[in-house]
Amino acid sequence: MANEPGRIRQILDVLVLVIKRDRLALLWLILGTLGPIAAGIVFAISATGGEPISFVVSIIFGVLAGVLGFLIVLGQLTQRLMYSNLQGQPGAVSALIKNQLRRSWRGNDTPIRMNKNQDIVYRVVGKPGVVIVSEGVRSRVAPLVEDARREVQRIVPGVPVNLLHVGSDGLTLKEFFPALYKIKGRVRPAEIVVVSNRLNSIAKTPASMMPKGIDPTKMRAPRPR
Repeated sequence: MANEPGRIRQILDVLVLVIKRDRLALLWLILGTLGPIAAGIVFAISATGGEPISFVVSIIFGVLAGVLGFLIVLGQLTQRLMYSNLQGQPGAVSALIKNQLRRSWRGNDTPIRMNKNQDIVYRVVGKPGVVIVSEGVRSRVAPLVEDARREVQRIVPGVPVNLLHVGSDGLTLKEFFPALYKIKGRVRPAEIVVVSNRLNSIAKTPASMMPKGIDPTKMRAPRPR
């Protein structure tokens, strides 16, 4: 309960930001909220037969559904705004891996490869095995991807290695997770942990793969403005 004021304040801050950036956001929020409430009222009038308890319960459910609808629409609008702000910025994939990767997966938002043009390579581990994710210009990042792929095959031979590319010549940020989770695989949860730990302990450290003057631990996508 002590955190409730902070959560409400956070929701209000996000709400103000979304409305400022998207002129239609307020309309969608109103529809998402009032639609379920109106449905609850209509149901209460037409289906309860005037029975007081059923009428009140229907109204309450309608209001709760309206609150849920508001939060769902706000979440979708916030996600769309985030994708819009991060698209095309170096390190955008890092923010997705850090904040939205499913718990059943293992991943590090710190790049495992990077060049002077800030084309970046990340690595995540899940049911499909190892997925090497590149970000930037495909032709420039290809040598880094191949180097990372060979390293994985050397350290954990037999584990499937998959490749995904995010950029103007590949997936958009919005398409990244659907494409990632669509990859088929049968690696068991316990094996995911073992593979991830082995790669993290034996693979070349990020710092050793970076051009001089670039600190991989500081390569993070900027916060949505």
